[in-house]
Amino acid sequence: MLNKTLEKNISSLFSEKKYEELISTIEKISTFEDRTPGMSSILGVCRILKNNRSKQDLILGLKDFINAFGKSNEKNIAIEALCNFINCALNNHQKNLDLLEYLSIGKKMFKKAEKKFGYDEKLFTHGVDLYNFFCDHEKLELILKSLLINGSKSKSILCTYGFFNNYLYHWDKKDYYDYSLKFKNFFPTLETKLLNEINFNYNKKIKIGFVSCDFINHSVSYNTKPLIKNLDKTKFETYAIYLGKNDDNNNSSSDIVNVFDKWLNLSNHNNQQIINIIQNEKIEILIDQMGLTQSSRIEIFNNRVSPIQISWNAFCNTVGFDNIDYILVDNNLIYDDEQQFYSEKILKLKNIWNCHSGFEFERKKPTLPYKKNNFITFGSFNNFLKISDDVVNVWSTILKKIKNSQLILKSSYKYDSSSILRKFEKNGVTDSIKILDRANYPDIKDHLNLYNSIDISLDTFPYNGVTTSFESLWAGVPVMSLRGFNFNSRCGESILINGDLNFFLATNKDEYIEKCILLSENIEKLELERDKLFKNILNTPLFDAKQFANDFKETLLSVYKKN
Repeated sequence: MLNKTLEKNISSLFSEKKYEELISTIEKISTFEDRTPGMSSILGVCRILKNNRSKQDLILGLKDFINAFGKSNEKNIAIEALCNFINCALNNHQKNLDLLEYLSIGKKMFKKAEKKFGYDEKLFTHGVDLYNFFCDHEKLELILKSLLINGSKSKSILCTYGFFNNYLYHWDKKDYYDYSLKFKNFFPTLETKLLNEINFNYNKKIKIGFVSCDFINHSVSYNTKPLIKNLDKTKFETYAIYLGKNDDNNNSSSDIVNVFDKWLNLSNHNNQQIINIIQNEKIEILIDQMGLTQSSRIEIFNNRVSPIQISWNAFCNTVGFDNIDYILVDNNLIYDDEQQFYSEKILKLKNIWNCHSGFEFERKKPTLPYKKNNFITFGSFNNFLKISDDVVNVWSTILKKIKNSQLILKSSYKYDSSSILRKFEKNGVTDSIKILDRANYPDIKDHLNLYNSIDISLDTFPYNGVTTSFESLWAGVPVMSLRGFNFNSRCGESILINGDLNFFLATNKDEYIEKCILLSENIEKLELERDKLFKNILNTPLFDAKQFANDFKETLLSVYKKN
């Protein structure tokens, strides 16, 4: 037991953020073996919060949390230690510190805590992050359902659950719609000026605001930049409402900043302040580029901030907010008889719902890798969480049926690669899988050069790739995709149709497999398809930024005139 003076001293040092002094004090009065759970937990926190911490400090901190968790029979202390452990291990593993061993320990600790303490919202919320890293769809679904059944009102969990179902076939269009109707009730209504109190007549042009946390260092920039560059500046004045991290020294930051007429970095503002600024700027069309990906910011659109509010290039499903008036799509994404499953009115662009800026590097026609390797190489650079059991089974069948074929995988987010390999191991094809570490390809040019090693890219389903498909096609590598059943699962479909690549669009899983086999057995056809793709793709709506911007303009003007 600590005497009251010592306890007061420890509390005082912690509140004053004198972490190094506190570490020294605790280490002098106790050893690892005899340290109490509470003291071990405090020590762990101090090690990860201290200035100039090293990897060794982090590891010692993780061990302190393990010590606290293992010794404590008190629920609060044990769960607090485990949650701190998960946060520390995940955050620093994402920064390319190899902490996989500790994350595996964290999974064992979570199972023990779940068995010992049962349901706990804080524990299960951290479990979502942990099992997301391990790409465990089954466990993720169980945890998320438990959180909702037990009445969690966490906006982060509500968004995660809605978004998570994009990865599986468990929900149909009606399920998404029904969930959205409940979802919207958890978000507050903030104070707004009545629109008739704002004199928009003073605007010389139509002010259009794009709201995103991901303009910088994100695929969103590749779709937004060409639009803003080519949007009719005689009609529109463009605003970026940036809510992400500050990164003023990043080159891509200056690129995207300069294409807008006005860049509003409101990252440090709360949602009420952001709404006030948007209304003071008299923005007439407000476009959401976040959806359920940003639980702390999406509530902005649960309010009537601007006369017209639109969802575009964000969450490719209905959000459910009454104040999002339209969702921008194309004819391939939402069919006329499906509009009842979207709270938003469907606004269809003439060709494609999205457009890619392409890259400034010189395009060189790739040599078919098969000619060098004498075997077919497939590839997918989609995030590993998109590799569902359905995807694993289909890809495994392809690898089994095509002799000596290989599959290269790489994710832009850091997940546990061994978990992905174990999924393929059940189908006996791990020798055909090659997983690349994203840390070895930090430069976009190095990333794009990887397509020179791929004969055919494989799209994921039901959650399709978007940026990865644009990249692959730009590089001259065709993408095999599967027809979907809703907006999210038809993105690959729209890309291929607009790229005049209908052959690579499969109606079902069997056809997906059969077409891969056909191309592997008919190299001449594969080479002809690749030649045609490389020659024509930049002239399609996929990369025609001027046409896309014009379609965007005409579509927005049509609803603006009605308003």
